[in-house]
Amino acid sequence: MQRLPSLFRSSLPRAAATALTGLLLAACNGDDGPRPPSSVAAVGSTSFTGTVGELVGDPLVVKVTDDRGAALGGIVVTFTVAEGGGSTTPAVDTTDNTGAASTRWRLGGTTGQQRVSAAISGVTTQVNFTASASAGAPASVAIQAGDNQSAVAGAAVTTAPAVLVRDRFNNPVSGTSVFFSVSAGGGSVAGAGATTNASGVATVGSWTLGATTGANRLTALVVANGVTSNPVTFNATATAGAPAALQAQGSTSLTATAGALVSPVPSVRVVDAAGNPVSNVTVTFTASSGSTVVGASKVTNSNGLATPDSWQVGASLGNYTLTASVGTVTTVFTATARAGAATSLSIFAGNNQTASVGRTLPIDPAVRITDALGNPIAGQEVVFEVTSGGGSALVRRPVTDANGVATVGAWTLGETPGANTLRATATGLSLAGNPATFSATATAGAPASMSASGGTSLSGTAGSLVAVAPSVVVRDNRGNPVSGVTVTFTPGLNSGSVTDGTALTNALGVATVGSWRLGNTAGAQTLTASLANLPDVVFTATASAGVAAGVQVVGASILSDLPVNSFVTALPTVRVVDSNGNPVSGATVTFEVVDGAGAALSGATKTTGVDGLAQLTSWRLGTAAGLYSVQVLVAGLTLTSEVTWSVSGTALAAAQVAVSSGSLLSQAATASAAVATVPVVRVTDTYGNAVVGATVTFTVGTGTSTVGSPSVTTDALGFASVGTWTMGAGSGARTLIATVTGSGISGNPITFTATVP
Repeated sequence: MQRLPSLFRSSLPRAAATALTGLLLAACNGDDGPRPPSSVAAVGSTSFTGTVGELVGDPLVVKVTDDRGAALGGIVVTFTVAEGGGSTTPAVDTTDNTGAASTRWRLGGTTGQQRVSAAISGVTTQVNFTASASAGAPASVAIQAGDNQSAVAGAAVTTAPAVLVRDRFNNPVSGTSVFFSVSAGGGSVAGAGATTNASGVATVGSWTLGATTGANRLTALVVANGVTSNPVTFNATATAGAPAALQAQGSTSLTATAGALVSPVPSVRVVDAAGNPVSNVTVTFTASSGSTVVGASKVTNSNGLATPDSWQVGASLGNYTLTASVGTVTTVFTATARAGAATSLSIFAGNNQTASVGRTLPIDPAVRITDALGNPIAGQEVVFEVTSGGGSALVRRPVTDANGVATVGAWTLGETPGANTLRATATGLSLAGNPATFSATATAGAPASMSASGGTSLSGTAGSLVAVAPSVVVRDNRGNPVSGVTVTFTPGLNSGSVTDGTALTNALGVATVGSWRLGNTAGAQTLTASLANLPDVVFTATASAGVAAGVQVVGASILSDLPVNSFVTALPTVRVVDSNGNPVSGATVTFEVVDGAGAALSGATKTTGVDGLAQLTSWRLGTAAGLYSVQVLVAGLTLTSEVTWSVSGTALAAAQVAVSSGSLLSQAATASAAVATVPVVRVTDTYGNAVVGATVTFTVGTGTSTVGSPSVTTDALGFASVGTWTMGAGSGARTLIATVTGSGISGNPITFTATVP
């Protein structure tokens, strides 16, 4: 079938054209008649890329066929925009004689996936064409972020400025170059050349504001033509940074009259690290001790200035400080307080002294001149004159020093005991207390000798008070008693103690110790009287021991074990002492046996010597083993606890062995069984004392038998047991021999017999 010319098709109404196409198809199909469309399929690509608002590069083409695959012309194909907007031209097309129909697709304004469907009547399937739409050319630029910020001068803003680039459909445009540059305020940028990302955003690396406070601007220029609002401008305000310094406004070294206000009042400017004034911060002004600040807390004004209301220095001369601080940043002002006019004169030192006639006073008289606040006045002349008592003054016209003090060189009293006076006058001044008068008293001469006055020959019991308290008399070089001088009484080593050991001489020149208690040690004791620059006076007393009060054991009281009937070598010895531990001579000491029969003592009664010692002459133990004890008695002394020496008498070597009581030398037994009575022997010494630790050997003699303990040592009572003695099989007599190791032992060995019937 031939396709109708397009001009002809276009001149017919669409319904008529469709009917005519059907007639032509029927004619061409012969007797079979026209076949309906069966499918529609794309001719060429169904997937495209393009720019929003623009035609895709190629037409959209479909082919309509019948169920035999034959192309059908004259079929109406409808091209419908299914996604993304845009349009198709034409929206409806009729297939030509090849079965093809086509349209042009202009993409919509939305980026991303777009779709057009091609469909024919009577066929359920349709053809879908898709296109990925990208943004168009940059058409506008706008601020995305970072406008109208503030930051410290010289610092970067918190949010890096960013712009958003869009095409004419307001789609973000990626890959567009944007150049950022500082247009006002100084400062700098990093990453000035930026490229928009997939969201159309381009961000400067960083924007550092200028070092001076105030307005800053940054321009962002899109490198493209035809972009509206290009370039855009970011604004920022550079603010002062943290306080870095306090700049004194004027001198920091000031002066003022003591107690007065400092003028001018100190002032500071608070600046940041770049020197910009910092406003609206609190400056604290702290005055040093003695001075006062009013308005101690001030807020800086727009120029960073802060000034307290006033600063008053203290009443004393010297330096005062006012510290201005903001956090740890400080500035210190110093004000030196000067004295005012002189107003008074007063005695400073050296009044009401006492010295020997003709002697110079120890403290040179001095006066002090001060202002109304008590501050010293330097450089003022003072005249000193002796007005009574004779004597003389050295350096009579001194000048006050930095402390306002004027001192006479020396004041020597007259030769007559009694009152002396000295007058000090500040010339040419009308001052309170001017002139001032000093008084002094002339006394007798200095001590020249000291000798014993009482208590020179003393004796007593150790630890007791002497009967007469020692005393000394002090005289000057003319032999006159000197009163009011201090004498120190000091006991010697182990010489007891004193009360009122520091005494003043009375009107007769005599100084007496309060009391002297002798030391606890018998023998010579001393007490020394001392006065500066004079020889010491030494008192001596003889201390004797008191009555017997206790007994001390000399050596050990528990002695080493000894064999019976032997002499004790470490003989009991005691020392008799008084209550202070001093040895008492002439005391009667008696030693007596309190444990152990048969013990013998010699020299049991003794008299202590000068060392307080008494020793027993001899002590012999009895023949029975056991404990032996001796105790001591002292005539006239009741002891609170016994003084006792103890020694254990031990047995001699084994001398005899015998069958133990209860054991049998001969007994009946049962074959293959132990005897009923176990064989036991006892070993003793010459005196019948049990011998401990002797070795006894039990040996089977005739017949067959076994023993439990073939070798045994004697126990604390001298016994040794075989343990068990078991008969062998069969009848007859069996013997067991007990032998004690050693020689000359009576009854050794012993033979036990057991008979099995």
